[in-house]
Amino acid sequence: MKITDFRSLLDNGSFEDPITPAALNGHELSELISPISCEEFVSTYFSKVSLNVEGTSKKFNHIFSWERLKQALKRGESITDKHYNITASFTGGEDSGDPRVMIDAYHSQVIELLNAGATVCISNIQIADPFLAKWALAIRAQLNFSGTVGINCYISADGSGLPMHYDSRVATSIQIAGKKRWRYATKPAKAWPSSNEVYNEGLNESEVGSLPDDMEFREVELNPGDMLCLPAGVWHSARGIGCSLALNLSFSPLNYLDQLMPFLKKYATSNPDWRGGPPVIAEKIQGNIPQEISTYMNERLDEFHKIVQKAFSNTDELIEPWLTSLTRAPYTDCTTQLRSIPDITPSQQFKVTDPPLRYIEFQNRLIISFDNDLHRFPVNLAPMLQRLSSAPVSFTIPEILSLQHESNSLTQNEIIHYMQVLYKFGIINKV
Repeated sequence: MKITDFRSLLDNGSFEDPITPAALNGHELSELISPISCEEFVSTYFSKVSLNVEGTSKKFNHIFSWERLKQALKRGESITDKHYNITASFTGGEDSGDPRVMIDAYHSQVIELLNAGATVCISNIQIADPFLAKWALAIRAQLNFSGTVGINCYISADGSGLPMHYDSRVATSIQIAGKKRWRYATKPAKAWPSSNEVYNEGLNESEVGSLPDDMEFREVELNPGDMLCLPAGVWHSARGIGCSLALNLSFSPLNYLDQLMPFLKKYATSNPDWRGGPPVIAEKIQGNIPQEISTYMNERLDEFHKIVQKAFSNTDELIEPWLTSLTRAPYTDCTTQLRSIPDITPSQQFKVTDPPLRYIEFQNRLIISFDNDLHRFPVNLAPMLQRLSSAPVSFTIPEILSLQHESNSLTQNEIIHYMQVLYKFGIINKV
């Protein structure tokens, strides 16, 4: 067993000036999964089949490092959000284990736990690292993923890791430093399970899906620059070699029914038969459901069936719930405040803050999904939005004015007004 003094890596006494990470460029997903194309990743691998991608040793240097971890831990000491937390485990990547493997820990214990041979997990570390928060949101946007994206940081001593288990979310391990040996199934034991499971002898196959003994497994040693993307429900175990620093970029789905509930509730609250609830009855309840109640239930189910049919026969009814689901997710401290309009020169360059810029025409308006909200603009603003979402990335106000002038759709004052609105909400920014 190799002994690592984690104090030399994480001692806050050697805390340096904050590192300024590189700016987002709109290609975060393609850079992460390269040389796999985004199209192949979505159609063949994501949430379907396990994917191991080898990379160069410096591939993820711009994403995270030991120094950035020290900075995050320092910031984390003042974070009160319970989604950000630290846990530890003294397991070693066994083929089975106890589901209660993780113990709560404090910032002051991290180095001590690691030197004692533990694996330490910092959940939702992006709350303590602004760049990681924006980077995760960029990946989410480029996948048009409607659920929650988070990042856990795992630091493992030599031989330390987590036993055989699966997660209820897509888990993407990004090896930053050191090495980690993984054993993983090629496909999910159960598609999109509702909870995490740790494998042990007493598990029931009818509840957790296929058991490890019945599945094909692979082993891989992740080196810096390597990535392993596992669909939800894939059995896996891992242990550090020497010492390991890795990020786990996770994709937790949202049940689509949750996104439709406001629409269905709006219908129900507009109908007095739903608002009033089941009828009152004075007879005794002995054995059978009263006929009045049975009739009421059947009528409501019939109405519900018809409204669902109508919704699915007209996709326009589902556009807003879907667009809303694409707005920024929780667990990322990136709320944008309304900004004042700056003085600018004709040569001032602008760019989209978090590419790609997504907009959809709906009910004679263009809707932009951004920062926990939907922003509505006139449809004749489409040429401008199309230019903002294409290459080259940067643009000037005169360039946009010229573009819109060619379409003869808006006045110069109207164009400047909408550019100001985009800036005020943080959708575009100065270069």
